[in-house]
Amino acid sequence: MKVFKFGGGTLKNADTIRQMTEIVRDSGLGDSGFTGSVPEQSRRGDSELVVVISAFNKMTNAFEGLLKELDSDDINLRLDKILDYHREIAEQLLIDSDIFWREIILPLIAELKETLQKARNYPYDQAYDQVVSFGEIFSTHLISAFWIQEGLNHSFHDARKLIITDETYREGKVNWKETAKKIKSIPESSLRLCSGTGSVNPESRVPNPESLILTQGFIAGTQSGFSATLGREGSDYSAAIFGHILDVERVVIWKDVPGVLTADPEEFEDTCKMDEISYLEAVELSYFGAKIIHPNTIKPLQNKGIPLIVKSLFDPDASGTVILKKAGKAPDLPVIIRKRNQVLVSIQPRDFSFIVEDALANVFSILARNQSRINLMQHGAVSISLVIDWDQKKLDAILEALLPDFKVLYNTGLELLTIRHYTKAVINDLTKGKRIYVQQQSRKTARFVLG
Repeated sequence: MKVFKFGGGTLKNADTIRQMTEIVRDSGLGDSGFTGSVPEQSRRGDSELVVVISAFNKMTNAFEGLLKELDSDDINLRLDKILDYHREIAEQLLIDSDIFWREIILPLIAELKETLQKARNYPYDQAYDQVVSFGEIFSTHLISAFWIQEGLNHSFHDARKLIITDETYREGKVNWKETAKKIKSIPESSLRLCSGTGSVNPESRVPNPESLILTQGFIAGTQSGFSATLGREGSDYSAAIFGHILDVERVVIWKDVPGVLTADPEEFEDTCKMDEISYLEAVELSYFGAKIIHPNTIKPLQNKGIPLIVKSLFDPDASGTVILKKAGKAPDLPVIIRKRNQVLVSIQPRDFSFIVEDALANVFSILARNQSRINLMQHGAVSISLVIDWDQKKLDAILEALLPDFKVLYNTGLELLTIRHYTKAVINDLTKGKRIYVQQQSRKTARFVLG
């Protein structure tokens, strides 16, 4: 059994959806690029496949825009743009696009509008998850209808009923016991459903013993019935959750790049693909901000020794990058990671006391309550400096909570530069002409806060 995850960065239009569909159709015919050893207990039928789909290109941002315009006349304009985008794809893919729109999408639009009304009464993070989750719901319904048309038999499952989290909205903490129960309860006899009914309604198909599952990434559900999300770009994590619980042979993340690269190809010309990296190296890179993998993805896979493969949607026969327990010896090429829109917050007790355990616990508690992750920390005798992602609402709440006990200075609009396997030449080149606010160097990693 395998898990394939296709992100919104690759699923941009009808052509890329067709390409994704061909990869899924061919998945039982080849090995999908992995040549390493596979634990015997994870060898299940190669025709069994879970496909995890994100919202289409930039649609998460578009649904976020609806929240920003809840009380504005512009909300209808934003909604129309979202619907026009999906309608155009549907018309290019589906012979009966009008039937699909009438039977499937119009009820979802009504549900979305009702959700937008209710969102006014929710705290922002809760409202966010209820609204933004529609990006994945729209994309997977459209793909399911296309697969039916193309005779690609499958079952369609709402991830909000399978992955169960607590009510930490926008950063849902997975209830592994309940999630495992839900995912394992999908009956083997109905894992795959036949598309021969002539209908675009996913609920109208008949059972077939073979197994292809279509579901969503990023989104989940709480036990109280609300939608939740797993953190921005959390579809990778969704794939890892399914992989862990189902003891799959491998998880494959399909991207618009050939694998894990030494830098973002949109920013640097001379990037190199890494053929193999270890779980540990992948965790380090994702923690530092590498966009290729969501930070929570590796742990569920590492716990069961499941390989993670990053491959190109546009060159499916290429090897990609394999992430596994112990990678072969690779050259120590510098890996460059840039995180922009960073905030440097410097904190000092008002009574000039030492920053020790009690004060640190207070600071960390404030950050945790506001779901703000520390990207870098530097500690002195009477001060601590932290680098966090910029989010004005969260920053305002953090400052309000800190100011009674601490003096606080902060700088916004900064860049956090991380160079893994650094060289002096690379450091000099990337920091030249920039103000360095903070710098840290270890044996393998150099990090700089730059203005």
